[in-house]
Amino acid sequence: MAGIAKYQKVIQQLEAMIQSGIYNGRKLPAEPELAEKLGVSRSVIRQAYGELERLGIIERRAGIGTTLKNPRQQKGTGIASLAGQITAADMQPSTQVLAAERILASAAELWVSAAFGLSPNEAAQTPLHRISRLRCGDGRPVAAQVIYLLAEQFRGDLLETADFTRSIFAIYAEHDRFPARAEEVISARPATEAEIKQLKMKDLPAGGRLVYVRDRITYDGNDRVLEVMRSVDRGDFFRSYRYAIQGAHLVDGMSGRAREAQGEGNV
Repeated sequence: MAGIAKYQKVIQQLEAMIQSGIYNGRKLPAEPELAEKLGVSRSVIRQAYGELERLGIIERRAGIGTTLKNPRQQKGTGIASLAGQITAADMQPSTQVLAAERILASAAELWVSAAFGLSPNEAAQTPLHRISRLRCGDGRPVAAQVIYLLAEQFRGDLLETADFTRSIFAIYAEHDRFPARAEEVISARPATEAEIKQLKMKDLPAGGRLVYVRDRITYDGNDRVLEVMRSVDRGDFFRSYRYAIQGAHLVDGMSGRAREAQGEGNV
């Protein structure tokens, strides 16, 4: 990947793997094993591990190996995910896949084509993958998300083979696609009737049926658009957000409940 040092690319791959949860309660691979898996030298792995240790994401101990640090000790490390926020709020995260389909960009809303930099003529000829997911905590919906990807940037069997209940960044990593930065616009408004039904908000008072709408464009290390996402989040779960980009580390919005669970309170 031009413009990104090898160790930085490895860091992005590791972050995607960590977000997927595969290393929860397990040691990370030893340097020789990970070097062989990722096709890089041990010195590159050593440099990547060193940076993640400096950021407080992992710790390396003689005789034990490399492990994740306690998530409560990882404030501001740059790998917060929605699943992590739900977990930090003492809830069990899960994902329901509502649809995974191939469409033309012209069939999506106009802002999606604009985000990919497509003209109307290009949109009518450019296939996208559209993945709709319901993100849940303890089985209760907290966010409805629709993700758009340029089909040409992924292998042709993506929709047939990918398990979209997993971390989306882990799936990207398997296709050698890695997030580097993002732009996000957040707005608040009353939920529509469809959103009230989908997010199961009917038990809330009428004045409390509010949602945050997050429109996010994520870019890779070459400044190409990696994904376009719209997330409609329950206002009673996500009471506040912090969103920042730190170097190559993507920091998701942190929910008010999750932040309180980590002892930071609301901003």
